[in-house]
Amino acid sequence: MLPFRFLLVVLASLALGFPSAHAQQANTTLGQTDENPDPVFVFNRICYSQVPSVKAISDMALKLAWKSVDRTEVEQFRSYPDPTTLEGWDVQVGERLFRVGLTQAAPPPEMVEGLSGFDKGTATSCSIVLDDQQDAADFMPNMQTLAGKEPVSRDVPEGLLQTTTWAGGNDDIKVFLIAKAPPTGKGGLLNVTILQK
Repeated sequence: MLPFRFLLVVLASLALGFPSAHAQQANTTLGQTDENPDPVFVFNRICYSQVPSVKAISDMALKLAWKSVDRTEVEQFRSYPDPTTLEGWDVQVGERLFRVGLTQAAPPPEMVEGLSGFDKGTATSCSIVLDDQQDAADFMPNMQTLAGKEPVSRDVPEGLLQTTTWAGGNDDIKVFLIAKAPPTGKGGLLNVTILQK
């Protein structure tokens, strides 16, 4: 679950959104050509460029025959109480297997506290879990390129993981890019969460 108090502080201090030009740049410059794809490129194609459209991601899963994970495993992606969407898939790209999770729900009250009009909105979250062959030293700079701005927080301890967060938005939408990695620097999780009115 996202640290809601932290997100509220971030939301209160931001007024700028993520430039779409950076997502386009990430689409063309972050991919690798060998059998070990850039996880940020995969994340951008599956999650970042699709969210908040649950249908776009679900359609991609169907058309590309992603393997659904069972209901007990998909629970790891439960970010909100009573989600209207909670899905997960195993996705093979090149030699790598990525686990993708998608959640959509009404935002919990603590997430929208102090945000006028967001209490009746929607929170959508898409995550990709990285295996321990993915090196954080490689994917963190690519997340920076995707965000197109400096993170609002870097390497914040959260359980056994260190979390780096980029945030932006406007009066109608709030966007969070989150990268988590263990102290070993191997593996992790990439997430985009969008809060909209």
